[in-house]
Amino acid sequence: MGCPPGSPEERHPSLDAKIVAALDRISDALQVLARRAAGAHELSPTQMRVLARLDAGPPPVAQARELAREFDVADPTVSDALAALRRKGLIEREKDSQDRSRHHLRLTGTGRAVGRAVSRWTAPAQVVSSGIERPEAEQLLWTLLDLLDRMRSAGLITVVRACTTCTHFERGPATPRPALHHCSYFGYSLAASDLRVDCAGHVAREDPA
Repeated sequence: MGCPPGSPEERHPSLDAKIVAALDRISDALQVLARRAAGAHELSPTQMRVLARLDAGPPPVAQARELAREFDVADPTVSDALAALRRKGLIEREKDSQDRSRHHLRLTGTGRAVGRAVSRWTAPAQVVSSGIERPEAEQLLWTLLDLLDRMRSAGLITVVRACTTCTHFERGPATPRPALHHCSYFGYSLAASDLRVDCAGHVAREDPA
C-alpha cells in the first residue's frame, strides 16, 4: 500500500531495515540500563560484564583473551578492565594447577557480592517483557534464537551458546504446534520456553561447507 503522497520519507523502508532498527533501539535501552547499573557500583560497563560473567561461572575460561572473545572486544579493552578490577580488590589472579605458567581470574569475596548485584541489571527489561502473552513470548524467543544463529553463521557474532547453534539440538517438527525439540546432551525434550540462550553444555555446531 505504501504511505500517502506528501508523507515524510520512510527512514526504514524495508522489512529487514525495520527489524534491525527495532533491535537497535532495544539495544540502546539495554545499554542505558547497563550504564546505570555499572555506575551505581562505580564500574565501567565492561568491568560490570566481566564481574557478571565470572559470577556466572565458565564457560569461558576465566582468562583475559577468552573474555575478550566472549564480549567481541579487543584484548586491551578487557585487560584494562581487569587491571581496574584488581586495583579495586574485586578480582585476583590464581595460578593454574595444571600449568603454573598460566593464571585464571577469580572473584574476591567483595567481588562475588558485587558480581551478584550487577548480574540483576536486566531486571527492569524483564519486567516489561513479562507483559507479553506466553505464546507470543515463546515465538519471539524462537525467532531471536534463530536470528542469533544466522548472525553467527554470517560472522557477525563470535560466541553464541544458544540451543539453535548446538550440535546436541534436534529441531522438532513444524507441526503440531507448539513443537517439541530435543537435546541429546541432557536427553530430554524441550518446549519453546525451555530453549537456552547460554548453555554451559553447548557444543558449537559446524555449518555445512
